[in-house]
Formats: sequence, structure tokens, C-alpha cells
Amino acid sequence: MPSPVFSSNIKRLSRQQPEFGQRPITIGPIVDFQPYYSVINMYDVQSWYRDEIWGKRALSDDALFEVMSLQVFQAGLNWQMILNKRDAFRSAFCSWSIEAVASFDLQDIEILLNNKDIIRNRLKIRSAVYNARAILAIQAEYGSFCAWFYDVLDLSDYPSLQRILKKSFSFMGPEIARMWLLASGRISPKEGAKYEP
Repeated sequence: MPSPVFSSNIKRLSRQQPEFGQRPITIGPIVDFQPYYSVINMYDVQSWYRDEIWGKRALSDDALFEVMSLQVFQAGLNWQMILNKRDAFRSAFCSWSIEAVASFDLQDIEILLNNKDIIRNRLKIRSAVYNARAILAIQAEYGSFCAWFYDVLDLSDYPSLQRILKKSFSFMGPEIARMWLLASGRISPKEGAKYEP
């Protein structure tokens, strides 16, 4: 099986990124994860996320990228804050289109750093762009990010999965990896609880 580490493909894709002003047009909302504003009047957004999103398999590559990226942006912060900014993140990051985010350049990053509606952390923003490019390499090799994440990585224990994720992505420390694996239904709550800090 080919290695799940994609640094050479990432470098190749990085060289192919468009110049300023050539970013793809936003492709529209992700249909599998509805925006929380449609349910906010029904019950608390954290309850909605826990009941509707947490621990469930993502249905598209972009949706899986969104769950991954929200875990990165949440690091060190209150989860309620991230969920309250979820639609702002979608707007800023082109509905978490992997192709669009992978095309972000330095000018786009500066625009994001001036967007008061999202978390303006340079390292986390750059990590989202890097990770989108890594996912493009995964898609090129395996056809689908979801297929790679759920099926090709034939592992169920957290330590083995975390080592692969750390090699493959940016800003993927042990706790972020654990929470992403739990949030996306990749490991069981019992397995995740073994490594809770």
C-alpha cells in the first residue's frame, strides 16, 4: 500500500497554486451539514452539534475537512465560540471547499487575518490551507478523502491513527487528532476515552 504521507505531492500541488485573484468561485453550501442558524431557535447549538454531527461519519470530503478544521481552530479555545462562528468560517473558507481553500495564497491569508468574524490565528489559518493541499494529494492518490480516512486507514486504535495524521497534516497534535477522530466517528468513544488528558 502506498504511504499515507504526502509531502512530495503537497509540494507539487503547492507549485501549481494560482496567482493572486485566481481563486475558484465559492461552490455553495455543504448539504450534509446544515448551517446551525436553521436550528438555533429550536435548541442550543452545542446540543445540536452533539446530537446531529458529533461521532457521525462525514458524507463528503468537504464535510470531513470542515470537521477537521473546526477541531484545529478550537484548540485552546471555548467550543461554544467556534460553533457560534461556524457560519462565518464557512463564508470565509468558501464553504470549506477543499479545492478552493487549497488555492488560497498569501493575500487570501492576510484577508482572513483581518476578518473579525473568525479566529484570526495565522498558524491555524495557514494550517487549514496546508491541510487542504494535503487532502488534494490524498484525493489524487486514493480518489476520496473519506475513503482514505474511513477505509484505507485500516486501523482502529488511536495511537496508530494519530501517528499517521501527525505525519500527514499540519497542527495535528495528540488532542486535536483525538477529538477529530471522535467527532468524525472514526474511533469509538471508549477508545477515545482511554487517551483523554
